[in-house]
Amino acid sequence: MKILVIGRQFPDSFARNISETFRDMGYDVFTYQESQLFPRLRPVRSLGGDRVLREIESLLIRGFPKMEERVHRPLLRLVTKIKPDFVLNTYNSIPPWVIDAIKDISGAKVALWFPDHLANFGRQYILTSSYDALFFKEPYIVRILKDKLELPAYYLPECCNPKWHHRIELSPQEQRRYGCDLAIAGNMYPWRDKILSQFVEYDLRIWGDNFPHWLNSPLRGKFQNHFVAELEKAKAFNAAKIVINTIHYAEIEGVNCRLFEAAGCGAFQITDWKECLPELFCPGEEIITYRTRRELKELVDYYLAHPEEREKIAIASYERAHRDHTYRNRLNKMLEVLHFVPSHS
Repeated sequence: MKILVIGRQFPDSFARNISETFRDMGYDVFTYQESQLFPRLRPVRSLGGDRVLREIESLLIRGFPKMEERVHRPLLRLVTKIKPDFVLNTYNSIPPWVIDAIKDISGAKVALWFPDHLANFGRQYILTSSYDALFFKEPYIVRILKDKLELPAYYLPECCNPKWHHRIELSPQEQRRYGCDLAIAGNMYPWRDKILSQFVEYDLRIWGDNFPHWLNSPLRGKFQNHFVAELEKAKAFNAAKIVINTIHYAEIEGVNCRLFEAAGCGAFQITDWKECLPELFCPGEEIITYRTRRELKELVDYYLAHPEEREKIAIASYERAHRDHTYRNRLNKMLEVLHFVPSHS
C-alpha cells in the first residue's frame, strides 16, 4: 500500500513520526510539506525570518484565492504522479476542493489526524471536507463533531515513538549539559510563564527556541534557546529529576504529545489533570497530576525530596507508554477504522 503523509517534516515533528512509523511497518511512504509562496527566500528563513515569512504567506493565502490555489497545485501534481492508496493529512489548511481533487485523482481514502486543539481550527476547512475519517486527540472535539455535525470523528490520542523516545544512559558530559531538577520542553507564552514563574529560583531548564521578545518574564534566563528533538529530547528528559508538563488552556479534556514523549523517554513527570488521563495512565502510580498552580509547587517540592518514589513511578509510566501509547498502536487503530488490513510486522 502506498501512503502519502501531509505535514511538516522536521526532527520529532508529528508528520515525521507518522511517516517513519509507517515505513517501519513496511508501507511505501511518501511525504509532502505545504508549498511556500516564497521558496527562494531560504537565506532569510535560515536567519530567523521563517516565522515572519510564514505569517506573511498565511495572510496572502487567506486574502487571495488565487494564492491559495497556487500553493496547493504541487500537492495535486504529487498525487497524480504517485497515485496513493491512502492519504493522511495533519494540516488544518487544506481546502475542501483539494481533498475532493485528491480522491478524484487517486481514488484514495483520505483521513485527517489533527494534532492541535480547537482554538487552531483556522478556517474550519476540516469540517466541510469529504474526509473518510477525522481523528482528534481531544474527546470533547470528537463528541461535538459526531453529535452536532454527524461527522466521522474518532478519538485518537497522540503517542510516543520508541525509536527515539526511550531511556538513555547519559555520559558525564551529557549529564552536565542536560542535568537539572526541573525541565520543560516547548514554546513560551503567558499561560505557561505564569505557571512556571514560581520556579524561578529552582534549577529549571526550559528547552525550546521560541521565547517571544514581547513576553516580560523572570524565566528568560532559564530558557535554553535550543530545540531538543528525538534522541536529544530523550537525553534532556532523562537528565531532569522532574519533567513538568503544562497543557495549553484550549485543551479542554485532552492531553498533549509531551505527556507520551516524557513517559516514553522514562522521565518522572508531573502533568495537568485532564478528564481523559485515567484511561491513559493510572494517576498516582504511572503519572502524577496537578489541578492548581499551588498544588504543582507542593508536588514538585515533595518529589524532589523523594527520588525512590520518582523512579518507581517513572518506570511504571515508561512501561505503559511503550506498551499502549506508540505510533504503531495508533496507526494500526486508524487503519482498522478505515478498513485497511493493519500491519503487524
